[in-house]
Amino acid sequence: MNDWQVLLERAQQGDKQAYSAFLSAIVPFLRMRARRYVPAQHLDDFVQETLLTVHRILHTYQVGLPVEPWLSGILRHKYFESRRQIAANEHQSLSDEDSWQPSVPLDEDEQYQAVSHLLAPLNAAQAQVLYATKVEELSIDETANLMQRSSSWVKVNVFRAIQLLRSELHEK
Repeated sequence: MNDWQVLLERAQQGDKQAYSAFLSAIVPFLRMRARRYVPAQHLDDFVQETLLTVHRILHTYQVGLPVEPWLSGILRHKYFESRRQIAANEHQSLSDEDSWQPSVPLDEDEQYQAVSHLLAPLNAAQAQVLYATKVEELSIDETANLMQRSSSWVKVNVFRAIQLLRSELHEK
């Protein structure tokens, strides 16, 4: 591993043979350490990504410091970066093509009857605010202006309407 320091220092100075030898020498180490972070089927890709990162940040190595902790830090960084990307992909919204659509589309009369049936247990004010905010997707402020009421009044009635519908569903 002391050889790694020499090779890395020479690679930083532009020695292409030392750079190639350094990369070849660290691959077994990266593979061994990467097993902690990724399953076997993703190991090669993870090591390749790590090698690309080493190439990109080669200049950040400080001469005289041990190489192994520097490489281990890069591996950890790549692992957490991949976890962030996976989490971000899981939270992306579905496109219109991927979203759920009813298998049998309803015409306007059927939709009106279905919504009316769902809102039947509510009083008129609760049904109006719930329809405006959840079906028409108006904001609380837009609904308040439309109904000439305060935003607080709209929020309270939406909350009460949802609570009432929940209790109706639990009773059935």
